[in-house]
Amino acid sequence: MSDLRRALLALPPNSKRMIAIAVLAGSLGIGSQVQQLSRNALKWQQRICAEVEAEKPKISKKNANIAVDKLFIQRLIKILKICVPSPLSKEAILLYGQGILLLSRTLLTDWISNVEGYCGKCVTSQRFDKFVHGLICFALVGIPAALVNSCMKYMQREIALSFQQRITRHLHEMYCSNRSYYAASVLGGLAGADQRLTEDIEKFSAAFSELFSYTFKPLLDVIMFTRSLSKMMGYRTQFILYVYYILIAWGLRAVSPPMASINAQEAALSGAFRSAHQRLANHSEEVAFNDPPAGTAELLILNQHLRRLVRFARLSALQYSVQRVFDGYFVKYFATVAALGMYALPIYLRPAHLRGSQAELTGDYIRSMRLLQNTNRGIGDLILIYKRVSGLASHTSRVAEIFEQIRLLSGEDAEHRELFRRNVSVTHLHGLVLEAAPGLDGGGGGSGADALSSASSSLSSSVITGPPPAARRIVGPVIRFFRVALDSPEGLPLVRELTFTVERGRSVLLMGQNGSGKSSLFRVLAQLWPLQAGEVTCPEPGKVFFLSQKPYLVNGSLRDQLMYPLPPRSVWEATGPKEQAVFERYAGGHFPPPTGPELDAILAACLRSVELEYLLYRNHGWDAIQNWNEVLSGGEKQRLAMARLLFHRPLFAVLDECTSAVSADGEVRLYSELRNAGITCLSIAHRPELRQFHSVVVHFTGNVGRNNCNGWIAKACNNSSGSLTAVLGPGG
Repeated sequence: MSDLRRALLALPPNSKRMIAIAVLAGSLGIGSQVQQLSRNALKWQQRICAEVEAEKPKISKKNANIAVDKLFIQRLIKILKICVPSPLSKEAILLYGQGILLLSRTLLTDWISNVEGYCGKCVTSQRFDKFVHGLICFALVGIPAALVNSCMKYMQREIALSFQQRITRHLHEMYCSNRSYYAASVLGGLAGADQRLTEDIEKFSAAFSELFSYTFKPLLDVIMFTRSLSKMMGYRTQFILYVYYILIAWGLRAVSPPMASINAQEAALSGAFRSAHQRLANHSEEVAFNDPPAGTAELLILNQHLRRLVRFARLSALQYSVQRVFDGYFVKYFATVAALGMYALPIYLRPAHLRGSQAELTGDYIRSMRLLQNTNRGIGDLILIYKRVSGLASHTSRVAEIFEQIRLLSGEDAEHRELFRRNVSVTHLHGLVLEAAPGLDGGGGGSGADALSSASSSLSSSVITGPPPAARRIVGPVIRFFRVALDSPEGLPLVRELTFTVERGRSVLLMGQNGSGKSSLFRVLAQLWPLQAGEVTCPEPGKVFFLSQKPYLVNGSLRDQLMYPLPPRSVWEATGPKEQAVFERYAGGHFPPPTGPELDAILAACLRSVELEYLLYRNHGWDAIQNWNEVLSGGEKQRLAMARLLFHRPLFAVLDECTSAVSADGEVRLYSELRNAGITCLSIAHRPELRQFHSVVVHFTGNVGRNNCNGWIAKACNNSSGSLTAVLGPGG
C-alpha cells in the first residue's frame, strides 16, 4: 500500500488527472452496466410473473427440548452434508466465496482506517494538498468496499437459496416415492406436511446463511479493529449533511426498482408453492390411486413451482444487490467523504491563529470519524450470536424431524402398515389366522361345484375351517381376490374370505351399505392399505385406472384435465431432460404427453362420449385455464373424469361411485361408452340400472361374525350360475 501511495505521489499532475478521469469514467461505466443488469433482472421477473398469470384461472407427542447441545450438532451436520455434498460442490464454492468476501471486507475496512488516519495526520500537520490526496484515495477505496458489501449480501442470499433448493429437492424425491404423501397426509404420518416442507426449510436456510455471515464478519472486525472513530459537528455542518442525504435519497429512489412489487410477487410465488403442496395433501388419495405415474407427475409440478420461486428469488437478490451498491457508496462512503470535507474546509478557511492546536484538531477529527464509521456494530453482532444459534437450533430440529419422518415413510411398506395398524389391537390382528371361515373360498363352505349345484344363483358366506393364506400380492392379467380379509384402521372386521375374479369382459359390481368395506377393498387393491390376509392379483401399472367419487382436477387447461396423470403441458415443456427421463422411467407404462391436432381430435371425441363437448366453446378452447373445481358442477366433474378414463383406455377401470352425481340416464350412457371402449369395470354403485353392465354383484353385508357370516354375498346379475362360476372361479 505504501509503495502504491509513493508511486501515485511521484506521478506528474497531468497523469494524476488522467488517472482520476479514467477511474471516474470507469465507475460511471460500471454503474451503467450494473443498472442495465438490474433492468434485465426485472424483465426476467416480469416474464416469470406472466407465466404464472397465464396459468391462473380467469375467473400429540411431547415436544423435545430444543437446545444447543450434542443432538443439535449431530442433526446440523447431517443436514449440512445434504446441503454441501462435496468440497467442490456449488454450495461449498459459495461458502468459500463468502469467506473470502468477509475477509476482504475486513481488510478493506482496515485500509479505509489507514486512509482516515492519513487524513487525520494531514489535518494535524495542516497540509491541504496531502489532505486532498487522502480524500481522493478514500473516495476510490469506497468503490470496491461498496461492491464487496453488496456481494456479501448477495452471496448470503445465494447460500440460503441453494441450501433450500438442495434440501427441498431431496425431500421431494422421498415425499413423492412409495406414496409417502398419502401416508403423511391421510394416515397421519406427518402433521402439517405442507408447511414443514416449505416454510421450515426456508427459515432454516436463511438462519444458517445469516449465522455464517454474522459470526465471522464481526469476529474479524473485533480482532482487527480495537478502536472506533467519531466526529463532533456543529448544527450548520449537520444541516448541510442532511441536505446531502435528502438529495441522495431522492436520486436513489428515482433509479430504484419497484421493490414493493417485487416483494409482493415473490410472496405470491411462495404462496403458490405452498398451495401446490396443500393441493397434493388434500387430494393425496385420488393421486395415490393412479400412482404411477401420478406421483411422478406431481413431482414435476412441485419442482416447477420450486424452480420458479428460486429463480425469481435469485433475481430479487440481484435487484437488492444492485440497490445496495448505490446505497452503500452514496449513503455510507461518499457521505463520509462529504462529511470530512465539510468538517475540514472551515478549518482551512479560518485564520491560522483561530484553527486551534494540533492536538485539538486531531481529537476532533478522531471523534468525528467514530460517529461516521460506527464500527461498534460488530461487537453488538457478536453479542447476538447466541440468539442466532438458538434460533438455528429450533429450525434445525424441525427440519431434522421432517427428514427422519419422511425417510421412514418413503423407506418400506412397514411404516405404512404401522400407521394403519397403530390403533388396532395386536390380539385382534393375530386372531385373523385363528378364525374359522365358512364354505366357499371367499364365500361359502365346501367346494365350488357343490355350491353351484343348487338352484340358487347367489352365493353367501358360511363357516369353513382352516386359516386364511398369508398376505400375498401377484401381478397378473386379471384382478383377483382370493380369501382376502379386510379390517378398518380402527380394527373393526369388514369382510372375511372374500374371493372373486374380474376377467376381461366380465365386470363386477360392488354394493352395500356405507362403511361395509367397499372402498377399503379398493385401497388394498391400490396398495394404499396393507393386505392383511389372502391373495390379491392385479395387472401391471398402466393397465388399471382408478376413479373416485371426487375427481382430482389438476391446475391447468382443459386438455390437461383429460390427459392427467400425464403432467400438464406447461410443466412438461419447462421440465429439463433429466426430470423428463425420470418421468419416463417411473411412469408405469405411461408415456410423455403427446401433442398436435390428432391429439385434440381424440380428446374431443372423449368429450363427446361423455356429453361435455360444450366445454370447448364455453371455456374458449383447449388451452383456456379455469378454476375447474369452481366452474364445473359435481356431475360435470365426474363426466370429465370419465372422459379422462376414455382417453387413457386401460384394460380395467376401478370406479368408486364415480357417477353418483350424474343422472340415471347419464350414468347408463357413460357405462355404455366404457363397454364400447372395451374397458372392464370393478365398480361401486347403488343404482340398479347399472347391473346390466356387470356380470356379478358382490354385496357387502357388514355382518361379519353374525350367524357365521363373512360379510359378503355374490350373485349373478343375469341369474346365470355360469357367469357366477366365471367370476368366482373354480372352488369359489
